Amino acid sequence: MRLLIDAVGRVLARQGFREVKVNVVAREAGINKVLIYRYFGGLDGLVAAFAHNGDFWPDLDELTGGDREAFLALPLVERLVVATRNYMRGIRRRPLTQEILAWRFLEHNALTEALDSVRQSVGMQIMALVRSGLAVPPNLDIAALYAILGGTINHLSVRERTEETFAGLPLDDEATWERLEVMLARIIRSVLGNED
Repeated sequence: MRLLIDAVGRVLARQGFREVKVNVVAREAGINKVLIYRYFGGLDGLVAAFAHNGDFWPDLDELTGGDREAFLALPLVERLVVATRNYMRGIRRRPLTQEILAWRFLEHNALTEALDSVRQSVGMQIMALVRSGLAVPPNLDIAALYAILGGTINHLSVRERTEETFAGLPLDDEATWERLEVMLARIIRSVLGNED
């Protein structure tokens, strides 16, 4: 099962969603294609297993910094700062996820939907945890803020794979990413009324 899940990731990263087919994945894994049906019920089940088990996306423990109690002790603004910072670091630690995100910008099909469902599920869980027990300011469009933060991080992380600079910032320099973390935190604090 692990060989097949890993093979999906390699095919996605190297060739994109169009090439994730039963025969291609089985050949990549060095396994008979019958096992895809036996273990996963078909290609859609295999891709869903990859999305859930392939370390494709940062999980709640990673996004909260590994200590949910400490995370929940923070005020709303700092929860969002921590989750955003950890999300950016988590995506940057996953070159395969960056490649898949790049392909995802170009394609939409049943396979991308399986990956999107996991991404959306984790996103909804962390945002519920961010808001847990706290009042969100009534004039704040929190969904729009999440979309801007996530979209920014996804875009810059994908660009990092293929471009040296963006807006004059060297993407291959860790100091740039530290600057981006600081600026994202300032934006969050400003929007939530806690600007330093």
